[in-house]
Amino acid sequence: MCRALLVLPLLATAACPPPPATEALCGVCVEEKCHDLAARCAEDGDCGCVASCFGGAGVPGIDACVEQCGLVERPALFFDVEECAAAACPDAEDECATPAGYVPPDDGTVLTTDAPIGGGTLADCGIDPALPFDPSSSVLQLQSIDGAVCVRLERRDDGPGQAANTAWTLLRARLGPLGTVADVEDAAALCWYSSHHNFADWAHVWTGTRRHDLHLEEFGWGGVRSYALHTFEAGPLDGACAPTADGTAPVGEPLALFPVGG
Repeated sequence: MCRALLVLPLLATAACPPPPATEALCGVCVEEKCHDLAARCAEDGDCGCVASCFGGAGVPGIDACVEQCGLVERPALFFDVEECAAAACPDAEDECATPAGYVPPDDGTVLTTDAPIGGGTLADCGIDPALPFDPSSSVLQLQSIDGAVCVRLERRDDGPGQAANTAWTLLRARLGPLGTVADVEDAAALCWYSSHHNFADWAHVWTGTRRHDLHLEEFGWGGVRSYALHTFEAGPLDGACAPTADGTAPVGEPLALFPVGG
């Protein structure tokens, strides 16, 4: 199996098939327009391999890149890179050779949203960009790829849980699109589901008008992490903290979020 680390901006490694020289503009465009997504993809060996090959082959060569990397399907983290490149790097000047009308595969999330998911009136989440991001810390700061939606969670480490995990209690949540951010501190409107090994945790927040369910995934020990915000027109939380998105009447599609602070 081809395992390579994506080296930006060249998007090529010795372990993967080298990109054709005539298609190098795709890699340059991906680095310029989709840098954060490509860097996140590079943390996973399989995704990094497909992305480095894609940087030379462009959209028409994705299936061949998947095969050359010894895979049977696109890595989950590659969906965002492909979606971004297809929109931001069209066929102008032979960049990524994205065909007209091309629609990338759907991984269930979107990168941006204009759905009315806000449930408050604050200007923003009060995110501190100087605070280094630590996925195991008491404060988590996330935002959408365009910075239009933010999430800031404060939680308490309650020690070892019963599922070989860390038991967390959600203490406060600020979240939503800029200008309609909600600030929730009521314990009855907050809960944190701590999964086995914390590989698939959920933070649930009721703003009074919107129900937000944030999925926090880790792909194996020390693996790549992903964050997706689900919004519903659902009511207050019930007594049990759910291990899934359990609202009704979804508002828009799940929104992919990314760490703030590196």
